[in-house]
Amino acid sequence: MGEIKSSWELAMERTAGIQSDKSAVRKNELKKVGQKIASDYMDSGSPEPKELQKAIKEYKGEEKKAVEKSAVEILLSHISLPRDENFQERLRYVEKGLKALVGKDSQLSSMLEQVSQFFTQYLQHRQQLTEQVKQQYEPQLKQKQQNLTRQYGYEIELKPEQDPEYNQLLQRHMQQLEQQYQDALNQVKDQIRNFYGG
Repeated sequence: MGEIKSSWELAMERTAGIQSDKSAVRKNELKKVGQKIASDYMDSGSPEPKELQKAIKEYKGEEKKAVEKSAVEILLSHISLPRDENFQERLRYVEKGLKALVGKDSQLSSMLEQVSQFFTQYLQHRQQLTEQVKQQYEPQLKQKQQNLTRQYGYEIELKPEQDPEYNQLLQRHMQQLEQQYQDALNQVKDQIRNFYGG
């Protein structure tokens, strides 16, 4: 009969040839440091770019670049399609953080100003799309109201938001709009990454 091995023995056999790569471990640690620095910066009540710079200055050479790169990625992750007009403050914090890391450059300021305008346009398009879908769906909604009135004997007023079919239609249109804007936003983020050199 064959020999039965314990789980521990099987695991040890599988990992026997694996050596720990100290540089990969250090790179991962530096990535986490950069992420934490940028997250702390964005999560503070009033982010101070000087604090961001101060935290990163503790590192030199390639380590500093690795920390900066992961910090830039976290800052870029805070540039996302807005749901309301309150995006300006968050975008301003991201801009200050990126300038602290990348340097004060008019090209970066110009890109982020375009992002701000882009977000305003996106919110306008969302509102317009909502109105268009409501108008498009209005005849169907009226027909449903008439059917319910006949069925129950008294007038029933429906709002589009109460109708699952309307909500599905709106959601489909919104997803298409969001995808178009998200693709454009991703291109801008890639430009900022390239600007940074990451």
